[in-house]
Amino acid sequence: MERVQYWVKELLEAGESSDDLNRIVRNIGQYLGADISLLFLGSPPHKGQQWILHHGIDNSDFDFYLRHSRDDIYLQHYLGQSLTGNMIALQEMLPIKQIRDGWFLEEMIPRMDVDYSISGIYPLSDGKILSLCFHRYHQPFHPSCQQFMQQLLEALAPWGQFFIARNTLESLYGSAPISRGMLKLPDNLTQAEHNVVSLLAQGYDGSEITAIRGVSKETTKSQIKSILHKTGCRHQNQLINKIYCGFKE
Repeated sequence: MERVQYWVKELLEAGESSDDLNRIVRNIGQYLGADISLLFLGSPPHKGQQWILHHGIDNSDFDFYLRHSRDDIYLQHYLGQSLTGNMIALQEMLPIKQIRDGWFLEEMIPRMDVDYSISGIYPLSDGKILSLCFHRYHQPFHPSCQQFMQQLLEALAPWGQFFIARNTLESLYGSAPISRGMLKLPDNLTQAEHNVVSLLAQGYDGSEITAIRGVSKETTKSQIKSILHKTGCRHQNQLINKIYCGFKE
């Protein structure tokens, strides 16, 4: 569970940065040995706003799947068998020899060209969903991967609720003060770096920030170094002075 908790913290710290979120999904997939990794959050396909993070699939194949997601026989079978909430090996759930849909066999399967897939959907509030999908082209996943994916799916549900709620609130009332209010920070800082700057501005030192955020000392050092570089500061005192005196445009 420690590894699962680590990824949840990473996603929390990434805020709404698409670059950081996609990087984390890439890292999760690499940890699992996946060739393709996808995280889907929001309204079901074609029914409202959604956020999709992915790695390992080119844009044309990705767009093709989104256009034809309603025709995904695996998805239809998964939902029809009331498997929601579970990470399932799709090719074991429904062997290809049992599929009778000609278009799916002739178009979808050759286009995606994956032999092993583990996917799951977790229901959130207000009709929203969280979905994880991991694919391998030719080699099966290690037996322990499916259990890890199940733990990850369940652990990410609260994050998914929070992500959607925060996005909804910010669309209505604007971003939090740390981003656009009292602390005037450069736009090139990630959400995690914003959080570190906020703690520095409150007087916490590196070791205290490490303890508060539950990350390693190396992570905190790396983030502070990145912040100093991005803000053009030589040391933390200069950074704090800039925060309250204002950054030059």
